Amino acid sequence: MSIYDLLDEMDDLIDNSKAIPLAPHKILIDGDRLKELLSDVRQNLPKEMTRARTIDYDCERIMKEANANAEEIIRAAEERAKALVAENAIVEEAKRRAHEILQKTKTKCDDTKEATASYVLHSLIKTEDSLRELLEEIEKERANWDDRPASPREN
Repeated sequence: MSIYDLLDEMDDLIDNSKAIPLAPHKILIDGDRLKELLSDVRQNLPKEMTRARTIDYDCERIMKEANANAEEIIRAAEERAKALVAENAIVEEAKRRAHEILQKTKTKCDDTKEATASYVLHSLIKTEDSLRELLEEIEKERANWDDRPASPREN
């Protein structure tokens, strides 16, 4: 189940729950506060995912551009080499430069992907910690209600 499904279920749980007075087995939740937290999670999580997708897309686009540029450099060098057969060093230099450009671009894209993955993982961990804290608050509140002495009417 995705995080969005879980968030939707939490919303449904809040929307459909009814507070029953004097029932220690029921939990009273500050629905407005919980909804604010859920809204914050929704607002922050998609930004990180969108940002990661954009970075990944940019990395792929840069690689394609680098490949196209490298192919163009190689093509130009090959044409020049045909015209200047005696100057074989030009072709070799162009191939070396094209290879160097590809290597630098690949390294930069790999670094960007690693940074993106780290950033998304960090964001997910922060979100998980926030949800864990919220769950702990809910469990504490439930414990307070469970530990509450029974009123004379309940006996």
